[in-house]
Amino acid sequence: MLLQKIRDHAQGWFAYTIIGLLIIPFAVWGINYYFEGGGPLDAAVVGDSKISLQEYQRAYQQQRQRLQAILGDNLDPTLLEGPRLKQDVLRQLIDERVLNELARDQRLRVGDPQLREALLALPVFQQSGGFNKELYERLLRNQGYTVAAFEEGLRLSLATEQLRDGIVVSALATSAELDNIIALLKQQREIEYLTLPLAQYIAKATVEENAIQDYFQKNPDRFIHPEQVQIQFLELKLADLAGQATVSEDELKTAYETQIDRYGRPEERSASHILVKLAPDATPEQVTQAEAQAQQIAEEIHSGAKRFDQALEAVKADASGRIEGGDLGLITKGMFDSPAFERALYALEKVGDVSEPVRMPSGFHLIRLDQIKPAEIKPFDEVRDSIAQELRQQQAENHFYEITQTLANFGYEHPDSLEPAAKALDAPIQESAWFDRQGREGITKQAKVIDSAFSEDVLKRGLNSEPLELEPGHVVLLRVKEHKEATPRTLEESHDEIVKTLREQQGREALAKDIEALKVRAVEGERLQTLAQEFSGEFKDIGLVSRDAPSVDNAVLTAAFRLPQPEAGQVALGSAALANGDQAVLEVSQVKPGQLDAVSEDERKALARQLAQQAGTGQFDGLLDSVRGKTKIVAYSDRL
Repeated sequence: MLLQKIRDHAQGWFAYTIIGLLIIPFAVWGINYYFEGGGPLDAAVVGDSKISLQEYQRAYQQQRQRLQAILGDNLDPTLLEGPRLKQDVLRQLIDERVLNELARDQRLRVGDPQLREALLALPVFQQSGGFNKELYERLLRNQGYTVAAFEEGLRLSLATEQLRDGIVVSALATSAELDNIIALLKQQREIEYLTLPLAQYIAKATVEENAIQDYFQKNPDRFIHPEQVQIQFLELKLADLAGQATVSEDELKTAYETQIDRYGRPEERSASHILVKLAPDATPEQVTQAEAQAQQIAEEIHSGAKRFDQALEAVKADASGRIEGGDLGLITKGMFDSPAFERALYALEKVGDVSEPVRMPSGFHLIRLDQIKPAEIKPFDEVRDSIAQELRQQQAENHFYEITQTLANFGYEHPDSLEPAAKALDAPIQESAWFDRQGREGITKQAKVIDSAFSEDVLKRGLNSEPLELEPGHVVLLRVKEHKEATPRTLEESHDEIVKTLREQQGREALAKDIEALKVRAVEGERLQTLAQEFSGEFKDIGLVSRDAPSVDNAVLTAAFRLPQPEAGQVALGSAALANGDQAVLEVSQVKPGQLDAVSEDERKALARQLAQQAGTGQFDGLLDSVRGKTKIVAYSDRL
């Protein structure tokens, strides 16, 4: 995508993608501090751990991008700049740090196989159907992460998730709790109600001319022609360039030959391993002991005293936690940061061969070769179209980046006109219709365009805007052509609106008064059906219904199921405001508990899981609150 190109290859979609793909929030935050001068300021201190201001700012930007991606044009711009979002982000970072410390205290660790499985499952690092190590390293490098730091952060986040799952998944819902929930969820209530339509009250309302004048004089701020602008703009779209790009046959073949690895599958090997683990801070004596243990297992296998599978079963039965093993799945060259493992694996000649102990940061590995899948390369004709599409896209992106830079340069060098940029790019200068701060149609409904058009530099100083990226591959440069100040509307211009407002106001007041009168008479024993005829309302006797009955207005159902259970021979009386402004008076005469056999066994199991998850989540939140309360936390909100 072009966002990071246009913004000097910084920030953008990668950070958001990581957040979206990792279910664990803030998985990679807290890694890689940058020190300048006397060191960065801290956003917070959690126990003995610090959250740097840079770490907070990175998290804040990621959350902003996530909200923008989810809400799009519906996002309120004030939400992104308000203090609440900043405080929420800092609170989440603090909670994550508290949980990380708790996971360490509980000695929760994620082994290499689990880390590898989680890493390979991330689609952002996959290309041509598999994990791409070059892509993985490039994306990390572009964001300032080292492989080791990223993987350690991911390992810690997975351990934290283990802590959460250990509490949430282990929670249970009792049969009594489940029975009570079923009785409540499947409860039925006998309901009848009458509805008085707002429209008939508005139709009866009359408005005097002096009331119109009085309302106009008392509410001058409501009757104003809003400030408006008309803009000129230049518009660049990547899609237009992609359709114009052409590539030659020689370029296609050169791309195929230079990137042949992308159009094939390299040799892959399946392996199993036995790992004698070492802590990161292992002493030389511990290293020697672990190596001796691994060598002993290797000698037993190589001598024939034990088969690898027998040794693996013994490992799985070991309760010390110092040794582990299992299937590692398919492995390609370049997958591991340390080359020692893959060198040992690819040195094995035939299926079933077992390596000597291999030293890795996690400990000493014994590796068995389980399968060899030879390399395969797709022929040129099979991938020609995809290469052509990719080259055209690359060509268009490069050209788009260049002309976007040209647009920015001309817009800056000639801040009082779009003409030089238009001539340089051979692009037409377009004009919008008049619009206010609410926007109108086309690009003028975009928040970025509205904010820029009404900004100090563009509106007041008459300058060109900066290039605005409305979406990836869509950039505009604008300036204000004409401007209209906000002006008061006349009474004549506002007359119809005031009449409508006052009639609706009168109608609502009269309707509310009748609803209260109806409730009083219903309490005295008058039937709703009779009252509906007198007040020209609509009566409905809907009988026994459940809380999700599709044929009943949701506002009526909600009000009815909130009423207390009536005494025998009595009714519970309530009222409800409907979405269209109508009002209802309702009576509940009977409450029938839900029957346990009203749900299937599968539904019962699903309810049990939901209840257990809710209970487990509550227990986890309680644990977090408890640990947070015992941890010394200092937050520097004034630095955010």
